[in-house]
Amino acid sequence: MPKKYLFIATLALLTACWFSVGFHQGDEHFQLLEFAGYKLGFISAEQLPWEFEERMRPATQPAIAYAIHRLCGVWGEVNPYYFACLLRLISAVGFLFLATNVYKRFADRMPTERLLGWLALGLLFNWCSVYSGIRFSGENWAGMAFAFGLLLYPTAVPERTDTFTPAKTGGALACFGAGLLFGLAFLFRYQVAIMVLGFGAWLLFIARERWPRLGLVVLGGLVALALGTLLDRWFYGEWVIAPWHYLRSNLIEGKAATFGSAPWWDYFRMVFERGVPPLSLLYIAAPLWFAWRFRRDPLTWMMVPFLLVHFLLSRKDARFLFPLLPFLPVMIMAGAIALRRKYGKGLFNRKGVSGSVKLLGGINLAILLTVLFRPMISEVKVNKFVWDNYTEPVSLFADGRHVFTYADLTLHFYQRPGKVTIYRTEDRAEWPKCGTPVCLYSQFTRTPTPPKNARLVYTTRPEWADGLGLKDWLDGMKWWAIYELE
Repeated sequence: MPKKYLFIATLALLTACWFSVGFHQGDEHFQLLEFAGYKLGFISAEQLPWEFEERMRPATQPAIAYAIHRLCGVWGEVNPYYFACLLRLISAVGFLFLATNVYKRFADRMPTERLLGWLALGLLFNWCSVYSGIRFSGENWAGMAFAFGLLLYPTAVPERTDTFTPAKTGGALACFGAGLLFGLAFLFRYQVAIMVLGFGAWLLFIARERWPRLGLVVLGGLVALALGTLLDRWFYGEWVIAPWHYLRSNLIEGKAATFGSAPWWDYFRMVFERGVPPLSLLYIAAPLWFAWRFRRDPLTWMMVPFLLVHFLLSRKDARFLFPLLPFLPVMIMAGAIALRRKYGKGLFNRKGVSGSVKLLGGINLAILLTVLFRPMISEVKVNKFVWDNYTEPVSLFADGRHVFTYADLTLHFYQRPGKVTIYRTEDRAEWPKCGTPVCLYSQFTRTPTPPKNARLVYTTRPEWADGLGLKDWLDGMKWWAIYELE
């Protein structure tokens, strides 16, 4: 991997980790940090989402967050915002390490220095990969663990024209380690089991792997599952089979469908729209072409079943596909190599082709810059003001939505334990008397209507923009505001 790319990528990831406060989707916070807060003792079981009562979520990642939080607590009070940033930094380190190893594995497949450079750029700077790669989420950590396991496994099979992944040597320890990583991937996100089964089928039917080596993979996976079961026992306080509870609740009882359903082809729409066309066309075409062209490749055998199952499930969400991102640049480069072979070595020097590549690169760069500096959710920036400025007990009044609100849930992890009391009612006449040294009121609106004698202490509305003639435009948008009450 070129050192200059690694240096720039490191700076970019540090920037993204700092500015990308919040989370992509609620599960990233409520099933991980809120769960960790429960074991740390400052969040009660009644404050957790319904999945806790169902005993259906794995405790592996909350246990990691718990251990890191305990370690940080040795040096005093743990700032939850810096702690969340630390978790993103750890994820970013994994992203960099994985990108470097994927590059090493597939570098020999690149016929020219230009394509080799494109592979490095794709692995390090594809905006989708960076967006997901810094997240302390089950999708990201499961994808990374599976990818590390796939890279570690010694796929020593004869190379064929219908495979792209290079062979790799290794012994018993590599087989066991790969199984351990596959098991961890499952514990981070259960759906990755489909990818593991797909790779296992490839080992059986294509690689014709020896049974002792397969046994070592299974043994490694069982060790990881045993560890996950012990962590679930520690977390829930009783022996549970969390994967079964997850399957029963979401599929048999159909609770997953209550969060929305969509036709099988809706993932194509999601990727097309959210991947930003025309760049998104590449994200769709490259994996489909790769799966057809390299039908006997392990990447195809792990990807196709994973996609088919997700197509069939009624619940659709683009983040469910994030575990596939580590190898997306590889599939794109496989397509580039095939085009070069078919249309000549000078294909990418042609004016039209070169211009198209630059256009796609420019679009990716523009989105990447947005990813590096954009917060995930505005509420985290706002409630950070409360943490930073009020160490004493605080009463927070609201007409409904308040600064610790996300959807219909409350962010407890970012509150000072035991020092924030929230009164949430549509009728201000029902507000009780404030019994803390500080009384606050928050609103998210275009037209603030604070209580009488309230003093504005914070707003996300940039007042400096008024001088640029943007007042009318700003007035048409909703902004957060926090007031101190007398």
